[in-house]
Amino acid sequence: MRTQPTAARHPSDATDAAVQANIAAVGYSTTTTNPFTPGAKLSLQATTSCCTSHYLQHDTSDDKVVIAPVASTSSATDKGNATWIVRAGLANSNCVSFEAANTPGSYLRHYAFQLHLQPNAGTSQFAADATFCSKPGNSGTGYSLQSFNYPAKYIRHYNFTGYIASNGGTNAWDNPSSWAQDTSWLAAAPWS
Repeated sequence: MRTQPTAARHPSDATDAAVQANIAAVGYSTTTTNPFTPGAKLSLQATTSCCTSHYLQHDTSDDKVVIAPVASTSSATDKGNATWIVRAGLANSNCVSFEAANTPGSYLRHYAFQLHLQPNAGTSQFAADATFCSKPGNSGTGYSLQSFNYPAKYIRHYNFTGYIASNGGTNAWDNPSSWAQDTSWLAAAPWS
């Protein structure tokens, strides 16, 4: 004897609405926004477990770029040093460059693989050194920022200092230990 299939059961409109409300409440979304839109201000937060309260920032005592903690109680200077304005990439407009929010005309750039904040020199070398391409985070979290002119290297913090680093290599900061986490950043709300 053959039985008739039972009618498909569909959730009620009220159940659908409740499920959708729960999804929205926990922050899931099917829409994506690019935090690296030229003109946007943001702060780049470390994702490595040691340093989740640390942000990429320029050092006020020299031109080096470091990570250091920033909190609501931090000074206005520290908050400003950890805030960047996204610009169209100086060497490639499909990528980005980061101008310091509190030092107009100065950009995050690498020199000898270490990160510095320096005034735009207007040269093609400076433009290439100051251009980074946003990729999904190497650790599966956030974003990774690939060097335009050294595509195997990404912005990384190592011993609290900013570099561009590959996953393994001759430099100490190319150490593969924690590389994926150290090269993954959250695009956080700007501190200033």
